[in-house]
Amino acid sequence: MSPPRQLNLYWGDMHTNIHREHILTLNKTMKAAQCILDFFPIAYYPFFYYKKKGLFIESCSPRKEFLDDWKKVQECIAEKNKPEKFVAFLGYEWHGDRRKYGDHNVFYLNDFQPLDHSKTLPQLYENLKKNVGIAIPHHTAYQVGERGKNWNFHDDNLSPFVEIYSSHGSSEGCGTPYSLNRNLDMGPRVSSGSAQEGLARGYRLGIIASGDNHYGYPGVWGNGLIGVYANNLTRQSLWSNFLNRRVYGVTGDRIRLEFWINEHFMGSVFHTRGSVHIFSKIIGSHSLDRIEVIRNNRVIHTYSHQEKLVESYLNDKNIRFKLRIESGWGPDRSHGFKLGEKNWKGLLEVPFGKIISVEPCFTYFNQNINSTSSKECSWTLTTLSRGEQVQNSACFAALVFEIEAPLNSFLILTINSHTSKLKVNELLKKSKVVAFKEEIEDIIKSQFSLSAEEIENPDVFWHHSYKVKIHRAVLANNYVAELSFKDKNPPRGKNFYYLRVTQTNGQMGWSSPIWVHNE
Repeated sequence: MSPPRQLNLYWGDMHTNIHREHILTLNKTMKAAQCILDFFPIAYYPFFYYKKKGLFIESCSPRKEFLDDWKKVQECIAEKNKPEKFVAFLGYEWHGDRRKYGDHNVFYLNDFQPLDHSKTLPQLYENLKKNVGIAIPHHTAYQVGERGKNWNFHDDNLSPFVEIYSSHGSSEGCGTPYSLNRNLDMGPRVSSGSAQEGLARGYRLGIIASGDNHYGYPGVWGNGLIGVYANNLTRQSLWSNFLNRRVYGVTGDRIRLEFWINEHFMGSVFHTRGSVHIFSKIIGSHSLDRIEVIRNNRVIHTYSHQEKLVESYLNDKNIRFKLRIESGWGPDRSHGFKLGEKNWKGLLEVPFGKIISVEPCFTYFNQNINSTSSKECSWTLTTLSRGEQVQNSACFAALVFEIEAPLNSFLILTINSHTSKLKVNELLKKSKVVAFKEEIEDIIKSQFSLSAEEIENPDVFWHHSYKVKIHRAVLANNYVAELSFKDKNPPRGKNFYYLRVTQTNGQMGWSSPIWVHNE
């Protein structure tokens, strides 16, 4: 099976919050988005913090300066949208009564639309009908009445999908993997606002993931991405498939997820009688662990991919594998170091094989794939020191290479001043860490006037070294899987099914459901 009408897969981030302080660097944000995403629906954030008698309070009402910012956002989006190259949508985080109705991001199909001041969600919905917009609920599983999603107020046509995962964690449901505990101000997670509660109420909710980060960098790895199947890279095509729920979400790794029931693709609604055939094809970025089939919020089948693996590569002339190269770690500012950005320059050469694809796992500005060919790839990265006032993910960045090469060949990896000859057969057996310990010794001597002999505990040098991890290579039969399952006795009436995919590195993906009316 293949996606209907040969739909293509496109990647985006529907929840990078652009604050007032980011307006001056909006072009920088858009440039970063163009490097790693296919489309970018911007989410302007019309709120700011102020002090009242020393207490930090977030605004919750319209301000004139928000309208000034909105004009600049409108102009930027209209300029940056380039059909078939990079698609930009206009959007903002709704500043109505978020406590009562829950948080929603508003996106428009067309340019130069209003920054809506509607106080209630029903009024916002009425205005979106006139202006061709959608409102997407996010971090829904917080307490209802305290910015969790109130499912008493919902319109499938205007909110066609829900953000199940973001930098906050997962709002899937209380009894599901991955918690919602990253924002200790807003937690904990409860079931009444969860995505599963909305599905249980009969809403036709597609499922996505997106960042919800607040430092202006789009598509942060680990914070969530949306995958969309569409005919082409244009606003109209993407929008049509938003409404048809041909969308899914991943935590960070760009897992390719295809899902059918009786040859109906994800997001579909259809009628049938009796048993149904569920089929999925998964191409991961790492070893796949399991695929769970969920019907009406209960797991009815689990496919364990680790049990199906066969190490047949020994007889192959060329083997296909994925190799993750990760840079970061380094000094911690809370330990007295006065360092900000770390620059990395990398080159991977494949003398006896070829590079098939390169996947960015980027987290901050100035992380770029500079050039790539079948024989080599060069990149530059900028990571931050630990303890910076942004999310910890900005301290790391990685690339995932898909490579085909002979088992007994080698790769050449150069990062900054260090060059390694990586034997393919050894990469398949174990991982490796390169630590730049001499560099941290020089930094400590420069900043603290301390030599290695004057430091009692040598752990200091390892703990604060910049490091590169060369992950164990993953064979194709580890990251490619097909699931075929027959639900022989589904309940009569309306049922919904969706898939949850987990890799052995903890990265996850969720399909949009398929709704089956069993007559």
